[in-house]
This record gives sequence, structure tokens and C-alpha cells, in this order.
Amino acid sequence: MISKLFRKSRQNSMAESRIGRYLLYAVGEIILVVIGIIIAVQINGWVNNARLKSSNKVYLEKMIGELELNKIRMEKLISYEPTPDDPFIGLEEAVQHCDSILKLTYQGLDESGIQYMLTHSMTAGGSFLNLHTSVYDELINTGRLYTIGSDSLETAIKDYYLRCEREDQYNRVNTENMGESLDLIRRTYFKLAQDYYRDSVHFDLSHYPWIYDQRSPEYQDLQLAIGGVRAAQSQNLFKMKQIIQYSDSLIVIIEKELKE
Repeated sequence: MISKLFRKSRQNSMAESRIGRYLLYAVGEIILVVIGIIIAVQINGWVNNARLKSSNKVYLEKMIGELELNKIRMEKLISYEPTPDDPFIGLEEAVQHCDSILKLTYQGLDESGIQYMLTHSMTAGGSFLNLHTSVYDELINTGRLYTIGSDSLETAIKDYYLRCEREDQYNRVNTENMGESLDLIRRTYFKLAQDYYRDSVHFDLSHYPWIYDQRSPEYQDLQLAIGGVRAAQSQNLFKMKQIIQYSDSLIVIIEKELKE
């Protein structure tokens, strides 16, 4: 009887021991699975971050190229070199000519002053900014702007393109407003200039007596027109130089981000 009790007790102990081991194994397996999941998630995160960083690098390098194109565009508008097929001048030179001609009108025009006017253009060939924004537009449309890098980089990019958008709007309004001054010039000086260029052999300044009379309405309208054209082009010139500075500043920020 006693031996049966011992045998049963031993069997119970063995059963409890097996259950304990099974539980231990089960808990161990669960822990290993959890650790595996954590490692897999972490590796996946590393892979995704590496892919994102690589993709961001491509976008940022493209953006630097876009900024360089904007600088080239602004520099061309500022210092455009005329050619026989394209005789227009840059804004900087046009503003200088306006300054010189306006001073001549206040001194009183003589034949040499009028000759200077006829051979020095007061307007540039083009004034609209027409900035490149395709990379920025893609970042906005795809939502990639918000994962492009640090918060400071994201802010700098948005600030740059918002400034460019604002400057472009100002530039267009300013250029359109300049049309009023150009209309004044057309009603006064353009006829004189056209006659000179069309038939310089028979051109005679005595046919335009107002050009020597500083009190004549035509003369005063011409002064107002030159002043208006000068002011509008000076503002456009200032905006373009600012955009070059903005572009340089953003390039520095992007290059710093790429190195980190």
C-alpha cells in the first residue's frame, strides 16, 4: 500500500515536471518570436530609412540644379548680351541708360544728347522671372517635402519657393504697370526714333521742335515716361539680385544637409 502511494507521488511529480518544462519552452519560444519580430522591424526600419535617405539625396541634388538654373536665368536677365539677331540688353544696362538719358533731359537736350538717346536702349528685352520650380512642385504633389530632411531644411525650401512665387507676382505686376510709361514714350519719342532708324539720311531734328523745349507737354511726358520705366526696371533688377542671393543661401543649406 505504501509503495503504491510512493509510486503515484513520483508519477505526479514527473507529470508536473513535464508541464513546467513545456511551459518554460513555450514562454521561451514566445520570447524568441517577439525578439525576432523586433529585430525584423528594426532592420526594415533601417532599410526604409536608407532608401528614403538615398531618394532624398536624389531630390536635393536635383533641387540644387534647379536653383543653379534660376541663378543663370536671373543673371541673364540682369546682364544680357545683345547679338545681331537679338539686340535686346540686360536690365542693369537698361537702368543705367535710363539714368543717363533722364539726366540729359534735365540738362536740356542737344544733338549729342538726342544721338545718345537714339543709340542707347532704355528697355530690356525681357523682365518676367519664369523661375524653375519642377522639383519643388513634385515634392509638394507627392508629399515628399515633409520627409525630405530636417525641419530646418523643409522650412528653408518652403520659404525660398514662397518668396519666389511672391517676387514673380510683384515682377509681373510691376512689368505690366511699366506699360503706362511705355505708352507715354510711344506717343512722344517713338515716332522720332522710328523716323531716325527708317530714314537716317533725311532725318531732321527740326521736324520735332518739342525735343528742345523743356516746357512742352511732349518733353515733360517723355521725362515722366523715362522715370517710370527706370523705376519699374530698377525694382525688377533688385528682385532678381535678391533671388540670386536666396538661391545661394538655400544651396548652402542643402549641401550641409547632404553632408550630414
